[in-house]
Amino acid sequence: MRSPLPFPCVPDRPYKILLVQRERPKRDEARGEMSYPPVAEGIPVGDVAGGQAAPRVQRQTSEGFLRNLGMPPGINASFLRSNESFPLRIWIIDNSGSMQTTDGKRIMRGPGGREGVVDASRWDELGDSLIWHATLAANLGAPTELRLLNPPGGGSPQVLSVGMGGDAAAEVDAVKKLIKSGPTGRTPLCEQIRQATARIQAQADVLRANGQRVVVVIASDGAATDGDIEVAMRPLQSLPCWVVVRLCTDSEDVVRYWNAVDEDLELDMDVLDDLMGEAAEVGENNGWLTYSAALHRLREWGCDAKVFDVLDEKKLSIPEMASLAEDLPNPQLDWEGFLKGLEAVQASLPKVWDPLRSRKVPWVDGRKLVKAYKKGDGCAVM
Repeated sequence: MRSPLPFPCVPDRPYKILLVQRERPKRDEARGEMSYPPVAEGIPVGDVAGGQAAPRVQRQTSEGFLRNLGMPPGINASFLRSNESFPLRIWIIDNSGSMQTTDGKRIMRGPGGREGVVDASRWDELGDSLIWHATLAANLGAPTELRLLNPPGGGSPQVLSVGMGGDAAAEVDAVKKLIKSGPTGRTPLCEQIRQATARIQAQADVLRANGQRVVVVIASDGAATDGDIEVAMRPLQSLPCWVVVRLCTDSEDVVRYWNAVDEDLELDMDVLDDLMGEAAEVGENNGWLTYSAALHRLREWGCDAKVFDVLDEKKLSIPEMASLAEDLPNPQLDWEGFLKGLEAVQASLPKVWDPLRSRKVPWVDGRKLVKAYKKGDGCAVM
C-alpha cells in the first residue's frame, strides 16, 4: 500500500526534533495528492496495556515504517515513545451536520510537488487527519478506536478499531469508507465521552501499574447537545488519561467553550486548533520555530512531553528550547557551540513546509532564535 503520509520519522535518539536527511517517498504529483501527513467494535484496554498486546508491531518493523515517512528522527522517536506510554487511543469524532461547513483547510501537493492550502469542508479536513493517524496506527500496531457521535451510513460501524495487527491496508480502507459516509445529525458528545470513560475505568489499575495512560482525542466543531460537557468529562480527572481536543472550527464561541473546559477541569489536556491556527499561535510566541505538519500530527497523536503542549502558549525558556535539540552543547554554558551544532544539524535536513509562509524553510530560523535568546553581551539568558 502506498502510504498517504508524506513526512518520515524514526527513533535515533529520544530527543532531537531535527535530524538526518532521508529520501522522500515518490508521489503521483499529477493527481494533486494530499501532502498533509497521511475490524472489531472496541478494543479491550486490558489487551493492550502493559506491553502485552499481540497486535503491537515489532519495534524494528515500526522503525522501518517511520523511516519511510520523511519526518526528523527525533519526532519519530517521540511517536514510538508515545506508542509505549499510551497503549490505546480513543478518538471521539464529531460527524454532526455542521461538519459539512466549508470553512476547513486542506494541505495539498499539486503539480511540481508544490504544497498549498485549499478550502474544504470541516469533515474533509478532519478526514485527512483520521486517515493519517489510522495509517500510522495500522502500521505501528498502535491500537486505536474511532467512535463516531452519530451512526454513519454506507454500512460502516459507529465504532471502528485499527492498529490491531491485522491487514494494515484493509484497516485504513475501512477508515476511508467511514469518512465517505459523510456527516449528519447532532453533537451527542457526552454519551461518547461517558463510553470512553467507562472503558478507561475498567482497566485503570492495570494502566497505573504499568505507568501507562489512554489518549482520548475529541475532534469536534461545537458544543455538546446532550448535556453538560464538564460534568461528562469530570470523571476523567481521576483516571490515567491524556486528553486532546482537536477543534474543527475557528468560531470564537466554540474556542472559548473548550478553553473554559480546559481551565475548569484538572486534566492533562491540550486544546488544538487546525494546523494554520496553531502555526499562527506558535509564531507569536516562538517565531524561530517552524510549526510543521509533523509537529501538529504528533500533538494530535498524543505526546506527554510538556514542551509541545506550551509551544503555542508562551515563549519557551532556554531549557525548554534546548530540549528540542538535546544532543547539542548546553546553550546556557556554550551559546556559540549550541548555534554551530544547530547549524550543522539543519544542514543535514531537508527544509520543511511552513504553513504560514506557504514555502519550505529550515526548522529553525537562526536569526530569530538569536534575537529571542541572546542578550547584548553575547550570552544566552533565561
